[in-house]
Formats: sequence, structure tokens, C-alpha cells
Amino acid sequence: MKIFFLLLFTSINTFASNSIIAIVNDEIITFNSIASDINSEFNTEQKLKVVNKHIDTKLQLKKAEKLGIEPKPSAVNSALNNIAEQNNLTATQLQSSPQFNTLINDIKTSLILNILKQIITKDVNIVISKNELDKALISNPSNKKLDEQVKIAQIAIASIDKTDSLVKSEEELIQDFLLELTSKIKTGESFSALAKLHSQDPSYKNGGVSPWLDKQRLPDAFLNVVNKLKVNEISEPFFAAKGWRILKVVDTRKVNKHIDAVKAALVRQKQNIYFKDWVKKLREEAYIEIFDHKL
Repeated sequence: MKIFFLLLFTSINTFASNSIIAIVNDEIITFNSIASDINSEFNTEQKLKVVNKHIDTKLQLKKAEKLGIEPKPSAVNSALNNIAEQNNLTATQLQSSPQFNTLINDIKTSLILNILKQIITKDVNIVISKNELDKALISNPSNKKLDEQVKIAQIAIASIDKTDSLVKSEEELIQDFLLELTSKIKTGESFSALAKLHSQDPSYKNGGVSPWLDKQRLPDAFLNVVNKLKVNEISEPFFAAKGWRILKVVDTRKVNKHIDAVKAALVRQKQNIYFKDWVKKLREEAYIEIFDHKL
């Protein structure tokens, strides 16, 4: 008889842990699937917040599946390496953990949700008004420090065909070639066109032009050259980062990076609001039933 009651008790507990807490379209959420997020001291309202968070996640994952969103293996591996490093574990030790498969699923879910959010918010036209910026700066005032930035264009050559020269070294041939290009540019040929045609740096796709760069973060080899040039002036050939190159300063500016950071934070806030509204619409279009009496 004692064994019978023990089996009955186990059966009831199993049923309770796997009981359906919510239905989302054609999927279910069981108590088991949300138990790890529920504290024993939670009241019904707090438990409902957990259930609703899981519902939102299911709806987003379903949408991501329809969009064909999949995290890159390299991103998953990078996240795993970070977790291992933070916990002073080797990759092998982390993989041997009983929770490893759950960890993989959690990482993939997080990456998928981040990608989905980026896709949904990337084309949203967000404008930060002067009043909004001024108000934000009152609670987070600017340090008024201006940072120097520079935009450069470069033509980089790491290797060259030297079959026609038995006398000059490859380095000398590269420098001669860059000087020849400099002469062409000075007589009116397009720096951008020549960069697209000859440069072996990835920036060739953009005519050799860089984005805005912080001057203080430039490698010394570049900084020494940039500091000697005026806007649109072309440098002598110089060696840096495994290749010879010429560059010109396209433009310079001074920016208050603190203000830019505050603007970026305001943009993120508005993106979050837009995304939350988008998730609300997903809920409005879905069939959702929550059995809160089971919480």
C-alpha cells in the first residue's frame, strides 16, 4: 500500500510539472518549461509576467523561423568561449557539463532574438529632436571634450609581379609603382578609380576611403603620416601593416563623442519601444490562452 501511494504521489507531481500553462497558436507552454524562471516566493502577478515573457519569445521565434533566421556557428562558438573564459573553464570542461545542451539552446535563442530585433528595427526612421537631446544631456551632461577624427583614402600594395625586373627588389618595384600612381593622381586621375583598380586593401571596394577614424587610435605608422598631411594632400609611399601604401586625408572633424553616445542611447530607446509595439501586434494576431489558475 505504501508503494502504491508513493507511485501515485510521483504521478501527480509529474502531471503538475508538465501541466499546460498556456496555449500559443498551435504550441503549448508547460509548467516544466518555465519552472527555472519562477521563484518559490513569486506571487501570481510575477508568475504571469514570466508566462507572458515565454509567450513573447515563442511568437518571436516562430516569426524568425519564417524569416529563415539562423545564428552563425561562429557566433555560437564565440559565446561559448566567452562563457568558458568567464567561468575559468576549458572548452572541454564546458562541453562535459550536464547543462551543455540547454546552454547551446539558450545561446541560439538569444542570438536569433537579437538578429530578429535588428531586422525589424533596421529600416525604422528614428529622429532625435534637439529638445530630446537637451533633456537627456541635463541628466547626463557633456564633458565638452572634442575628439579629432579623420577620414582617409589609401592605395595599398603588398605584392607585385617582378618577372620583368631582375635588378630591383619587390619593395622597390612597389614603391616605384605607388609613385607612378601618385603622379597620375596629381595630374588629374581619380584616386578612387585607381584604388578600385590597384589597391590590395579591402577598402578598394569603396575607392580606398575609410569611415571616420579616431586619430588617437590610429596605428603609429598611419598617425605619423596623417599628421604631416593637409586635406587632399597625398603622402609619400610608406610601409604599414604588411604592405606599402600611399594615402591622402579626405577630411577631418572634431566631435563630442559623449553627445554621440547620448544620441545613440536615445535611438536605442526608441528602437526598443518600436520593437515592443511590434511584438504586441504579434500577440494581437495570435491565439493565446493562459491558464493562470494553475500558477
